[in-house]
Amino acid sequence: MVLKSKKFWIILIISLSLVLIFVKLNSSSDSNLLYETTKVERGDLVQTVDVVGKIKSENNISLHFEVGGIIDRVYVVEGEAVKKGDVLAKLNLDNFNLLIKQAQANLDQKIAGASSEQVNVSLKQIEAAEVANKKAELNLENIKSLANENLKNRHTVALNLLDDAYIKLFDILKFSENIRDLYFKGLSQEDIAVKNEIEYIIKNNVEIVKKDIDTLKENKVDVEDILGKTNAKIQEMINAFLFIKNISEGVSYKNTISVSDKAGIDQNKLVLSNLQIALTNIENEISLLKIQNENNINSAKLLVEETLVALDLQKANYDLIIAPLRDTDLGYLRSVLDQAIINRDKAIIKSPLTGVITKINKKEGELISAQEPFLEILSPKYQVEVNIPETDVSKLKILNKAEIELDAIDDIKLNAEIASINPSATLIQDVVYYKVVLTILDKDERIKPGMTADVLIFTDERKDVLYLLSRSILSDDKDKRYVRVLENGEVVEREVKIGLVADDAKREILEGVNEGDEIILKIIK
Repeated sequence: MVLKSKKFWIILIISLSLVLIFVKLNSSSDSNLLYETTKVERGDLVQTVDVVGKIKSENNISLHFEVGGIIDRVYVVEGEAVKKGDVLAKLNLDNFNLLIKQAQANLDQKIAGASSEQVNVSLKQIEAAEVANKKAELNLENIKSLANENLKNRHTVALNLLDDAYIKLFDILKFSENIRDLYFKGLSQEDIAVKNEIEYIIKNNVEIVKKDIDTLKENKVDVEDILGKTNAKIQEMINAFLFIKNISEGVSYKNTISVSDKAGIDQNKLVLSNLQIALTNIENEISLLKIQNENNINSAKLLVEETLVALDLQKANYDLIIAPLRDTDLGYLRSVLDQAIINRDKAIIKSPLTGVITKINKKEGELISAQEPFLEILSPKYQVEVNIPETDVSKLKILNKAEIELDAIDDIKLNAEIASINPSATLIQDVVYYKVVLTILDKDERIKPGMTADVLIFTDERKDVLYLLSRSILSDDKDKRYVRVLENGEVVEREVKIGLVADDAKREILEGVNEGDEIILKIIK
């Protein structure tokens, strides 16, 4: 009875299921990880900008150059009817065309490959750069040698001047001692003061100067240091002679000291002053020479560095010339050419629609900025005015196609294109926006001004390219992009280069993986 009970069989089945789940979970190894993956696919990608705007009735549209410059030609006049795509005006295009020619020449040269003449020229440029570098290094050594020689010569002059100074100081000491012995032998306050000046200032300083000069000759000190110290000692001796002079003019000695000895005191004080001037001059000369030497050496070092940079550039240019043709190089050169053309086209205004020119604000030869409206055109069609955030406006360009749906009309999808992009920013709730006007290309009597429009602008597309989901692409702290590839159960990191950031969270992959590669999105335990 019990075995036939429905309740019994239900309990038995649940119990067995729980046991099987438990056994399966406990038999699984922690090392066996499960992954959520996606595969590298090939297909078409589209990049769009989705915004909301308002339908506007026909009115004047202001057209701007996208760059500033001098107006070269104006092809229309006010009141003239124009068709969509007509060239209305252009700035001076000389610089733009030059950049296009350079970009085209670089691309053509890369496709054609380097000629033997180009290789030889590049090798000659390397040789010339090497010669220039060797000359710069030799020049540096010569300047260092000349600097040392000039400084050595100045030191020799300074040492000779110090030797001459010592001889004169020694003679001055002897004169001082003779004055002392003749007139200041007593024990008066003046006598003792004069004897102290001669003994502890004049004689002591002469001995210090002699000792310093001997030390200098042994190359144990810097000549500038000795010059400064000698100057200080001479100044003390000048002060001592001034003191003796004042004493000799006093009442007690005025008639005692002979006129010739008084003149000798003045003469020796003058000798000391002249010595001080000479030592100061040579000290300044050495200091200035050191500064000049340092500047000359630094300039020569800079020249060596510049020639090394030039040499590296020539070697890099040679490596580039002989390098095999790569798709990435061609892609880069084509992108440079495309960008040069885009920049040139920014200096040309084409009519975004069929209409009538109502106003021209500038004349040929005048300067205009990107913020100034150049002309106005009356549109015979409805427009949609939208505010594009700064993060998206760089993706847009004039004549980009768009699709418009209206909230008020369910079964309508209108074709449109961008007629103007105002380069002046507008701040809305602390966010920077740019006003963009689109022309509706289709006609429908149900369209009314003021209707809310959902606008999908097609900004870029790629045909038949590799792509991945954005969340599968990782980046490190150096902004290197990489993915984790599952290969035979092993996880391998590969660096990738990405291209277009497309809709549906997809990104174009330029290189790094192949179609069908299994890419890890996340790890599931």
